Amino acid sequence: MRIRSSRNFTLLIVCTLTLVFCACATRTTTKGELQASLQEMIENHFQPFKEEYNLPDQVGLLLYVKTPSGAYTVQSGFGGYTYTEDTHYRIASVTKTFTAAAIMLLDQEGKLNIEDSVCDPIPGTDTPYLPDDESYAIPYKEHITIEHLLSHRGGVFDVFNEMIPSTSTEPYAGNNYISYIQETEGENPHQYTQEELASVIAKDHLTYGQPGSIYHYSDSGYMLLATIIERVSGLSYSQFIHDQFFVPLHMTATFSVEDADDVTLPDPFFPGYSRWDAEYFDTTEDNMSSNIGAGNIIATPKEMARWIHALLTDESILSPQQRERMKQIPQGNNAYALGLSKIDGWIGHTGAHPGYMNFVQYHEESNISLVLVAPFIDYNEGDMEHVAAASAVLLAIMEDARDLLSQD
Repeated sequence: MRIRSSRNFTLLIVCTLTLVFCACATRTTTKGELQASLQEMIENHFQPFKEEYNLPDQVGLLLYVKTPSGAYTVQSGFGGYTYTEDTHYRIASVTKTFTAAAIMLLDQEGKLNIEDSVCDPIPGTDTPYLPDDESYAIPYKEHITIEHLLSHRGGVFDVFNEMIPSTSTEPYAGNNYISYIQETEGENPHQYTQEELASVIAKDHLTYGQPGSIYHYSDSGYMLLATIIERVSGLSYSQFIHDQFFVPLHMTATFSVEDADDVTLPDPFFPGYSRWDAEYFDTTEDNMSSNIGAGNIIATPKEMARWIHALLTDESILSPQQRERMKQIPQGNNAYALGLSKIDGWIGHTGAHPGYMNFVQYHEESNISLVLVAPFIDYNEGDMEHVAAASAVLLAIMEDARDLLSQD
């Protein structure tokens, strides 16, 4: 059985982040003491959870944190196997931070304007941001701005996570489009395209409502942003972020995957596990061509800590003004700004995908970058208890890590 990622899980993580609070510590400790304290903390949180929910022995957590005075890596579980901050995993929706940064960079350079409608012409051309054809004839298109897409306020139906209404006349009616195609594709992986996924929305006039009227998380909205990046820059999405972000930041272990046949992770990697009907399956391999711009990037904890720090500090390729614009939460949104969530001093993104959950966060006051990788996810149908419990454990680890490291 193919399992798709859960938008509701990612939203639960984002919403539950409001429970994270900062406790100031004044005692100075050595790096060795902090390492030991972080190790004890992650064990105390994860081991009871692992036992209560009967997680497989090989499942675990890894925490990587970078502070002004040094970096720390601790892990729990994994059946005694040692992983490191250089181990690859799927960052899932944290990909959106790269997509948003790319859009803001193009805006900074005057090559687009985030306040424009997606139907407006690219500056200096007669070419619209999105193609003017039937495949991209999504509802309310002329009223959707680029900024709406960045903040999930465009009303764009999420093909990746939602079921197609049973009233559709298409053969995939009543199913999730991605899963339907995967289950009927045969031996060869299907190469999804942005045009194909947009056409699913257009054919049945699928929408969440008037642009700007409501917040509704949408991977498909970020897929449209990837299309805009390509049309404005003249490069593929992967080539653009490679040239503009991976190369300058020396992120040699980070990859944007677009080929349907590219289903594996580079060595070394975390095997990813997904639970379905009370059993965990290895879901490490996956066809990522359906999620370009929204969740297709592979990276390591060390390089994701480098990325979130560089994005949000003076190391950034973005100007201070652009960084501030990215952090402004639109009216009507609880925590989501422009490709980033900002809550209680933390700013960053979370991600959930078959086999992988992760937090990538930066704490502005203490200058701490934190990456928490959980290479497992629970998709047990109708059972939100495990989802809520896993979310609570990850958030508690994140909170306690900040409290401990405020002593550094």
